[in-house]
Amino acid sequence: MANCRPVTSAAAPVSERLRAVLAGFGGGAYVTRAEAVARFFELRGRWAGAHNLSGPKALRDPGATDLADAAALAEFVDPGVPLYDVGAGSGVPGALVALLRDDVRVIAVEPLAKRTAFLRQAIATLALVNLEVRRTTWPVALEGGAAVVSRAVFPVPAWPAAAAAGGPNVSTIYRYLARERPPFDAPGFELVTARRYVGPAGSEHLLERWDRQR
Repeated sequence: MANCRPVTSAAAPVSERLRAVLAGFGGGAYVTRAEAVARFFELRGRWAGAHNLSGPKALRDPGATDLADAAALAEFVDPGVPLYDVGAGSGVPGALVALLRDDVRVIAVEPLAKRTAFLRQAIATLALVNLEVRRTTWPVALEGGAAVVSRAVFPVPAWPAAAAAGGPNVSTIYRYLARERPPFDAPGFELVTARRYVGPAGSEHLLERWDRQR
């Protein structure tokens, strides 16, 4: 893991809940980013008071509903391969991955103006120089190999084919699974690794990484 940027402005109080979640990922290395993560959720909470950024359950308990998903993905992403977060919304998982892994370039693909404005504010507030926001819809033009992820925009069965619609430069597709676990419907990809972890209310979540077959 690359060295993490310091947070220079006053940090929000760090929730022990967030620290506990981070301790379960990245060999505990992500705990060093706990204050920045807390500031991100504080900023999101302020924006959510005026704009529809995230569901009420996620806002009440962001560690269980959002941070675990992002931290699991942070373990998988490769430096040197950009990660496209399709339908980035309130920054989960993409902006949080950018916070945890400053050696990875993250591109947030989001069509809604208010959500892209929030993401740009997060970039400015948290000095997320490795996060880029594109106000558009998927698919987008890709230059070289790219990894793609989407957490809530597409129905679970439809996501692999939607991700692969990005074309031959899509080298990796990440898929989040909870109770629903349909077949992976995108020819030419193979499952290379998976991560099981605890989600909301103690339920088991699964993150899969599918790479294009060579």
